[in-house]
Amino acid sequence: MKTEDYVGKAERLMEYLSEVITTSKIRDLLSQVNELYNDIILESGETLDKKYVEAIRHLKVRMIYDAGRDRQDRLTRDERRNPKLRDGKLRYFFNETGLLDMVNDIGNSRQKFLEYCRYFEALVAYHKFYGGK
Repeated sequence: MKTEDYVGKAERLMEYLSEVITTSKIRDLLSQVNELYNDIILESGETLDKKYVEAIRHLKVRMIYDAGRDRQDRLTRDERRNPKLRDGKLRYFFNETGLLDMVNDIGNSRQKFLEYCRYFEALVAYHKFYGGK
């Protein structure tokens, strides 16, 4: 994804998603991504080592677990009426941003992982810019 593509996409999405996810949750997710980034950025070559591929897959598992915990019972009455939030705010956030699907596309590509990190960072930046709670 080109820089202008992921930055523009992040801006468009967070314009309406900034209220869907809390600052603490998006920062927690970013911290999980950054743990991997800090190791992978030091590696040379375009292909990720198997241990990193597994760690990236596990990252997706952790995100899915978080989305599963974030169900309707935590929604306000008005939010429960919104069919988009039926399965929880975090699942809606992941669906809209494509973050879970993008993990599948990374495979063993170092470049794709770095692009994923930049996109995630842009989402966090625009979350802050648009006053996420």
